[in-house]
Amino acid sequence: MVPPACATISRLQLVERCPPLKRLDRTLLLIVIALSTLIPTAAEAQRAKVEVSIDVSDGSTRLLLRHSKRVVYAVREQVGRVELVYAEPVQVEPPEQRLDDQLLSHYEVQGDRTLVLFVGPGYHSHESFELRNPFRLVIDLQGVRPLEQADERGTRKKKKRSRQPRTIVVIDPGHGGVEHGAIGPTGLREKDVTLDLARRLRQLLEQDSSISVVLTRDEDRLVGLDERTAIANHNRADLFLSVHLNASPRTNARGAETYFLSTEATDDEARTLAALENRAYRVDKKSLSSNGDKDARNLELILWDLAQNQYLAESSALGESVQRHLDALTGVRNRGVRQAPFRVLMGATMPSVLVEVGFVSNREEELRLKNLGYRNQVVQAMAAAVREYLDNLQRLSEPTSGVRRGASRP
Repeated sequence: MVPPACATISRLQLVERCPPLKRLDRTLLLIVIALSTLIPTAAEAQRAKVEVSIDVSDGSTRLLLRHSKRVVYAVREQVGRVELVYAEPVQVEPPEQRLDDQLLSHYEVQGDRTLVLFVGPGYHSHESFELRNPFRLVIDLQGVRPLEQADERGTRKKKKRSRQPRTIVVIDPGHGGVEHGAIGPTGLREKDVTLDLARRLRQLLEQDSSISVVLTRDEDRLVGLDERTAIANHNRADLFLSVHLNASPRTNARGAETYFLSTEATDDEARTLAALENRAYRVDKKSLSSNGDKDARNLELILWDLAQNQYLAESSALGESVQRHLDALTGVRNRGVRQAPFRVLMGATMPSVLVEVGFVSNREEELRLKNLGYRNQVVQAMAAAVREYLDNLQRLSEPTSGVRRGASRP
């Protein structure tokens, strides 16, 4: 219904300048007025929505802020607070939350552009980093969270944590989203198999209460190569395991192989495979064509290769263990441990390997990979390799530290 020209409608009131309306007309007009108060303005509709979730762990409190679109922001620290200031109005949900936490007392939205985190007495410092696809901002509040316990006399005293730090394993299911990866003769897609294997491996490893598993993706979505290792680094992982399926123009190619990082590939086949994997993730990006870009990329790879040198022996040992257990439990052909410049391994600051569990281009191996029983065998082999690697590492560290390597990671 269109109001009469003699009436003016605003969000809050109706100014009548016309003769009395009939009862039905007045009712409809009041409904129009009520609905107008619920319709957001164009500016409100365009605001980025920010969804806040909080995770509390031993040494940090993590805020994950999921954004409906990318927004320019700045994080600044004031006395007793950390402020997240946006360059444009945003809508934060929930707008405030109070926690019983030593690192984060509560947070609240001030105005329409500022999220204020009121820190607790245990707070020391903060770190922040971005994740893409979709755009997310992670803020880690770090500090000390002492446990207090009342003694028999009613006084309170600090109690040291007796629980050993958990070993963190990051599993990376290859490909995802628009990047399907290799596809078998009957249509089996690499991205689907790797995600299923990663979920099964997580479930198996977490039967050990001393191991915590993080997946770089737990759904069918595209995750950038750099983001995958960033997830491992920011979770302070003790090892990084990227799971893939292989493919070859030679339909009789078969077997499993494991790679760790090097600027120089073991052979031409390894070099070609790394190039194909690295190129696959550029579906949404401009290809690097200028000499300057290539030089910068080569320099970056060399620097990360130097950073990985300290984990060279450990990555090799993990790869050998994976190959040995896959051979024993699945009977798959052992193609050995190789080195290649895989982009997904470049940024990792821990022992890291990429496992090609089989050739989906081979009809026989594709058929085996479709079988859930065979997938369980593959997962059992990888889990056994991870446990063997961690047990060996613990035995080596016991004479000096008595704890796992992960306990000393900053």
